[in-house]
Amino acid sequence: MTNNVNVRAQHGPSCGIACLGPLTFHPGAVGKKITLSHGGCRASRDLETFQNGLVFSSRPIRLKEKVHFRVERTLLAWEGAVRIGFTNMCPTTSPLPSLAVPDLTNKPGYTALPMPHKDCTPGTTVTFWMSSDGRLCYKTSTRTHGWVQTDLDLTQPLWAIFDVYGQSTTVLLLGSETGHLFRRTSCPLPRSTFECGYEETPPRLQRKLEMAHKMLKQHLEDQGNNNPCRPGSSAEDLCSVCLQEEARLALRCGHRCLCLPCANRVFAEFGTCPLCRQSI
Repeated sequence: MTNNVNVRAQHGPSCGIACLGPLTFHPGAVGKKITLSHGGCRASRDLETFQNGLVFSSRPIRLKEKVHFRVERTLLAWEGAVRIGFTNMCPTTSPLPSLAVPDLTNKPGYTALPMPHKDCTPGTTVTFWMSSDGRLCYKTSTRTHGWVQTDLDLTQPLWAIFDVYGQSTTVLLLGSETGHLFRRTSCPLPRSTFECGYEETPPRLQRKLEMAHKMLKQHLEDQGNNNPCRPGSSAEDLCSVCLQEEARLALRCGHRCLCLPCANRVFAEFGTCPLCRQSI
């Protein structure tokens, strides 16, 4: 869903020699649970789901062009936070999946990095860019930073990826900049009085999460009684959803692929194993 996506077109292709031109979210590549507003610069996800929040930059991003966005709203009922990345693929060439990780990152031409939710509280500004040696780099206004090496083709166009995921429910694209001695920036952002903060959990979602918690509790009791073990499993395995916490929960299909926080939302949203899709 989109509205008011042409406001920034009033700026024209460029505001001057030091302007990189407009930068918004791409109006033709929007996750099915996302609403665009504020001239196509604000992306808000439906509160009752943690997924289907993909958006992309409206144009390719230059190497070392730093993209800035602000996390405006957060819902603590979910786990995880916004994912950032780049792709060589034009965002409008194929249907959008539910998630950047792993749905897009399992394909060639995509890279994405989960941001820790502790570094994505309301009001936090995140900056990310692609270095000239192929590293996806980021830093936040909370003074955290990191990078991951990618195998993207740097001779081809690069679109920025934003997955408004998990606890992150609304983000505002602030623009971009390049250079040090001669600084260039994207077109100015329209004035905003939107208030950053935390969302209240919708009643229907609260009921779903409570039911999922009961199912998870029963599943853990069954697991303790039966002590299932997946051959070749390791305590070092990561949760296949958040890719950050240790996978502690073994499902009935035999896959040990979920940490306990992510298990709640998988039980609530899917009801199937994220690896083999068998019922849980």
